[in-house]
Amino acid sequence: MEKRIKNLDLFRFLAILLVVYLHIGTRFLSNIIKYDVLLKVGKYGVEMFFLLSGFLISNIYFKKKNVSLLKFWLGRFLRTYPPYIITLIISYAAVYFFKKQSFDWGYILFFQNFYQTIPFFLASWSLCVEEHFYLVFPFIVLFLSLLKNKYLQLFVWITLVLAPSFIRLYFGNYLNMNWGYYTTASIFRFDGIALGCLISFLINHYNFSFKVNPYFSLFMFMVFLLFGSYLSNFQTVFTYSFGYLILVIIIGLTFLSFYFADEFFISRFNFIKEGAYMAYSIYLTHNLVINFIEMIVQKNNISNEGIISLLTLFVCIVIGKIFYILVEKKAIEKRNLLLKNI
Repeated sequence: MEKRIKNLDLFRFLAILLVVYLHIGTRFLSNIIKYDVLLKVGKYGVEMFFLLSGFLISNIYFKKKNVSLLKFWLGRFLRTYPPYIITLIISYAAVYFFKKQSFDWGYILFFQNFYQTIPFFLASWSLCVEEHFYLVFPFIVLFLSLLKNKYLQLFVWITLVLAPSFIRLYFGNYLNMNWGYYTTASIFRFDGIALGCLISFLINHYNFSFKVNPYFSLFMFMVFLLFGSYLSNFQTVFTYSFGYLILVIIIGLTFLSFYFADEFFISRFNFIKEGAYMAYSIYLTHNLVINFIEMIVQKNNISNEGIISLLTLFVCIVIGKIFYILVEKKAIEKRNLLLKNI
């Protein structure tokens, strides 16, 4: 199992790398990287996070069977909310200082991804999707446990994977692609999480496995990047409705190839493990770093995009590490201590 954990660390590392690459690239590398698709593909690192979250959380349920509902919700809340709320406070402080913008209390309850336009802390939309998943998931599992028949349960998981595509088709709007409701609302974006749950269900209930060559994993990751580039460049009713589903399936195959492959050489490097541990902290803080550096760059009219980008990446990692040590790690320790006594 250890080899798989290390490969999943690499999977998570690549996910956060893609997201940070997107945001650094769109700010500082647009003059160097002439094709937008080579930058925009980074946004699909979020889909990798969704699939991984669905897999890991459902794996806990399927392996332990009797998991307390209270402990599950409390565990997820204490794991994700304290780092989120601290980042939210910092983000809003910056927004208020520069724009005098009023605070939106929907952020406290993770409603912002249902807004037509997200006011600030744009990256928080994906956290909303995951939090909504944590809230609903136990009820799905409870419902499935009543069905008894594992084939019926499999049918439900497959239906959940397919559902967002039809929701986007009939209730979405591919022509209104501002960064808000039609691209961020949880009802439109739970494909990846559902597929992660389905994969976990297959592995735990059907002993699903296969042998895979490491080169196939590399091939699948390249297919993912190529299709993601295509998807980010062509917005039609088909790509909006079913393109995400195809992308998520490709990510799922990539995930499986990582999961079942022998331990990759690169997965053994300590910086991969560290990057995976810090992924949540980096995700929360990297836009704050990028905004701050962009402000300095514009004020001082600095124009060396390559150096700026590398420096920004380095600072994102450093700030992410500090945030992980001071906030996220402390939240994990407090959570573990509290759950021991419940």
